[in-house]
Amino acid sequence: MSRLTAIISALVICIIVCLSWAVNHYRDNAIAYKEQRDKAAST
Repeated sequence: MSRLTAIISALVICIIVCLSWAVNHYRDNAIAYKEQRDKAAST
């Protein structure tokens, strides 16, 4: 039973890490896009 718990814990941790990486990545892209859009709109 403890092996199953360890596997589930590892999967949950992996999912959390993957989600946080994806959110960070897309947030950076969104900020860069917004800067480009605002710069294009102001000129």
